[in-house]
Amino acid sequence: MTNAIQRVRPSFGARILFFLLLSGPPKLRLRDPTASLDSTIDGVVVLHILVWVVAGCWILSNWGDLSTGDRRGGSRLSKLEILSATLFALLSLSILFSVAAVSFKIKVYQLVVTFAFVTLFVSKFGIYELLNNLFIGCGILALADILAAFAMPDLVFVLSELGSTRFRGDLIAQTGTVSVIGLFLLLTIKSDLPTKQFTFWAVTFGGVLLFSLTRSSYLAVFVVVLLAALRRPPIVVLRRAVSLVLLTLPLIFGESLSALNAQRQAEDIWTLSDRIGLWTYLLDVTVRRGPWFGLGYFAASRIYAPEYNPALGTAHSAFMEVYVGGGLVSLAVFLVIWIVVAVQITRLYLARPGPIGFALVALFCAALFLNAIGGELQAEPAGFCFWCVVAALPLLPSEPPEQALLPARDTVIYGDGC
Repeated sequence: MTNAIQRVRPSFGARILFFLLLSGPPKLRLRDPTASLDSTIDGVVVLHILVWVVAGCWILSNWGDLSTGDRRGGSRLSKLEILSATLFALLSLSILFSVAAVSFKIKVYQLVVTFAFVTLFVSKFGIYELLNNLFIGCGILALADILAAFAMPDLVFVLSELGSTRFRGDLIAQTGTVSVIGLFLLLTIKSDLPTKQFTFWAVTFGGVLLFSLTRSSYLAVFVVVLLAALRRPPIVVLRRAVSLVLLTLPLIFGESLSALNAQRQAEDIWTLSDRIGLWTYLLDVTVRRGPWFGLGYFAASRIYAPEYNPALGTAHSAFMEVYVGGGLVSLAVFLVIWIVVAVQITRLYLARPGPIGFALVALFCAALFLNAIGGELQAEPAGFCFWCVVAALPLLPSEPPEQALLPARDTVIYGDGC
């Protein structure tokens, strides 16, 4: 059994699997939402099935390595794990009420595998390695978005409301999502990188975030900057970055507002790009057809959202997805999970944590904004980020000796197996 604060690093195979689950894998092509309901299979679908089957096998083969001795209280299952298991059970039950059981079973399976994988990964290899691999994965995806912008622009550019193109990265990785997660990790656990490497990643993530024109990501950055300014965590690079942002805030705000006005309709701020209309429609459908146990997980994205507006594509909210999929019962459990996480994150923040602790605080903010008005809980970086926070929190000691959580400088122990 591997202690979560041991300086153990995952094998190459485990890192590859981590990246594939974080990335989805990428969609790489436009696909009719109804194709999954008809069980239409192409090469990308085969790849996805293979990845998620391998992930399930990896979890089963490594389950005996699940570490519980370093959890708070040494309990077998944490409160968050029990609540998460309850949520998954309720969403599985909702499949009985769905009209496309096979497709929705796959989504619930992906949700369970995502949570089980990150829980096992952090237990075997530690919190730092979890966040380090999250940083590397987001870095690769951000670079892939940039490369595709020049080589295959159709994969990452979409037509904006005003007729111009927007750098969104839909078919590889959402630019606003991977950039903000990577930027937060760069300013915390990776703040000690050599100057040239740090500058490279700062320009990469900052540039992708800037050109993404993603309002929820901008808001997450603003909140984290404000939190860092109020509590001043002992991270020199972060404190300098916060001071720079605050000094140039009027300029940054003005330029960002001008860019948003040029590319996106200003009135859409009040309707959240028609998300409010979509959510109203989804609420009405669920109240009429299945208010308590829902209509089947992912029915919002695959069936009812296209009925309202096919151009919107998904339910554009993990909360709405859970409500439509699992009804009020599932939504209540999901909200309790968020409340428990928020309480623990608040305590962590008030303790003025170091790089790892503040990274979790920042990632929680990112997960909240990204999943509230977009994102999915599985097969996407936004949801993967949330489950990383949920999996890591039970392993944080009450007073985290963060130096013990950081990787060894001279001795490296690699995890056994894939």
